[in-house]
Amino acid sequence: MENVTGVADKLGALLSLLTKLPAELEMIADEIDNENLRNALCAVAIESSEYAMQLNLQLKTLHIEKPPNDSKDYWRELEQLAPPDSIRAKGREISSICEKCEAFFTSLYTDVLRDYSPYKILRDTMTYQLFGIKCAFMKIRMLNSLRFT
Repeated sequence: MENVTGVADKLGALLSLLTKLPAELEMIADEIDNENLRNALCAVAIESSEYAMQLNLQLKTLHIEKPPNDSKDYWRELEQLAPPDSIRAKGREISSICEKCEAFFTSLYTDVLRDYSPYKILRDTMTYQLFGIKCAFMKIRMLNSLRFT
């Protein structure tokens, strides 16, 4: 990867989380009784799969070697940041998961976007994805707060 050698690890981490997230979110969605919230979680799962495919396609189109799969389990890191039992009242666990996922995604995306890349289309795709993920998690937090009002 000629001009993006410095971001290979960051892209690998991002792609790893994007591909592992759908299964985890679908497991969470299965446990939720609110149909709107469940659908919103499933939508984020689908979007993250699509985002991973888009990034892989962009890398292939730009003739950039796909970064190796990151063996680090970022979802487990997020689970370890889960709130203690005292905070798990009235849907706070969903809100906490969303806040942590959004912060984690924002960090991964901005780390890659901060580095120089001559590939405007890749940067534009990633910027779009970052805003899409932020909006999706905002929607989940809103739906989660509405189910207890």
